[in-house]
Amino acid sequence: MNQRVRITSPQTRLALRRRTDAMRPGGRRAGRPPIASTAIDIDAAERALRRQRRLAVRTVLSLGGALAALLVAADLAAGRLGWAVLFFAPYPVLLALAAVHVRRAERIESDS
Repeated sequence: MNQRVRITSPQTRLALRRRTDAMRPGGRRAGRPPIASTAIDIDAAERALRRQRRLAVRTVLSLGGALAALLVAADLAAGRLGWAVLFFAPYPVLLALAAVHVRRAERIESDS
C-alpha cells in the first residue's frame, strides 16, 4: 500500500505560521509597524475621490475622442498611410494621455 505524504516548501510553512501569528490577539505581521490611530478627514477624502472620478471620466472621454480622430485620419489617408496611422499613432497618444492623467492625479493627491 502506498501512503500519502504531504510535501511543502519551508517558505510555505513560514508563510502559514506568519498568518496564524497575525490572527492571534495582539499579533501583528513581522516587519510592519503598528498602525497609529489618526483622525481622518472624511470630507477631504470624499472631495479628493470626487475630483479623481471627474479626472478619470475626462481622461476616458479624451481617449475616446483621440481614437475617433485617429480613425477619421486613417480613413482620410490613402492606402498604406492609413494603416501606418492606425498602427503607430495610438501609442504616442496613449503615452501623452497617461502622463497628463498621472500628473493631474498626483496634483489632486497633494492638494488634499
